[in-house]
Amino acid sequence: MGRVPTMDEWKARLSARDGVAREEAQEALGDLLCSGDEASREETARALLQELGRPGTKVAGSVLFLLQRSWWPPQASLVADALQAVMAVLPGLEADAPEVEHAALVLTNVCRVEPSRLSFLEGAFTHPRASVRSAAARVVGRVGHAALPWMARLLALLDDEESVAIAALESLGSLAPLAPELAAPRLLEQVRKTDGARLYLVLVSLRSLVEERRQAGQAPLALADLEPALLSTLEEPEPPIRMEAVCLLGLTGPRSPDALAALREQLKDESPSVAACAAVALLRLGAPPAEALFLLKGQLGPAAAPDVQGAALSALGEVDAPTLFRAKGMLESVVRDTTGPTREALRELLAQLD
Repeated sequence: MGRVPTMDEWKARLSARDGVAREEAQEALGDLLCSGDEASREETARALLQELGRPGTKVAGSVLFLLQRSWWPPQASLVADALQAVMAVLPGLEADAPEVEHAALVLTNVCRVEPSRLSFLEGAFTHPRASVRSAAARVVGRVGHAALPWMARLLALLDDEESVAIAALESLGSLAPLAPELAAPRLLEQVRKTDGARLYLVLVSLRSLVEERRQAGQAPLALADLEPALLSTLEEPEPPIRMEAVCLLGLTGPRSPDALAALREQLKDESPSVAACAAVALLRLGAPPAEALFLLKGQLGPAAAPDVQGAALSALGEVDAPTLFRAKGMLESVVRDTTGPTREALRELLAQLD
């Protein structure tokens, strides 16, 4: 048998030009971090943290990746070292670099083991480097209740530069169910003032919050200005944004005549997914079903392309039984006329009504 490389040799191979050598080093060190031998785990983690904190290290990205993937739970004896090493390397990273995500995951795991370590956020939220602010924002959304005292500081990052603001929005969406009265109005504010990726994330977060409260039997959120804000997004060029907007309109009724008219207009959307979601929204809201059912029947029929059929099935798959019941006759008609996977999927939907 050949000699087993030492820890220093494995670390050196992380920066090897030979891709095979790098992969071998990552696999070996990852195995040691996951080892059932606690002493071996601690020795490996300590060595990697020392390398991470070494000025000028060339393998920070590889070390962060290994630690976030394989080092769980972090040993309490190394928590302080981990926090210091990660915070030392973060300012040298670009805010949108994948290493920032790895660093945030390491910090998250450290704070899960010792929630008191969240105190590092005090300086991180206002750090001059966007990479540090972005990592801090990501951590807050992943540690649950322990992060609620930092919500106000997280909200201040919503107006930061793009990479930081998106991280803050993602975390705000994660924490929203824990503090809906604080989070929902700020999400609504973002609907009115953002576009593109930020707007999409806001709508996804609002939809998740509304769905979670509905499924838990909780009272709907009182957001008086939600309807006009959503209607203004229906002209957005990105189909996923329009789709989230029409879904929210269907989940947060009752709706005004103007909103119902706007949803009927979305039945003509060039995106099959947006059109299908508009049809489902109209069914949810109790609007006269003829137009919505006509659209869905056409999308599900044997002449429709597979992606169009998939759009309708996806939209119908998310509705509750009472809403699905409004489409029962149409679904039974399509089952008689079609074949293959679409027919089987429709039969599964109809079985929910038996």
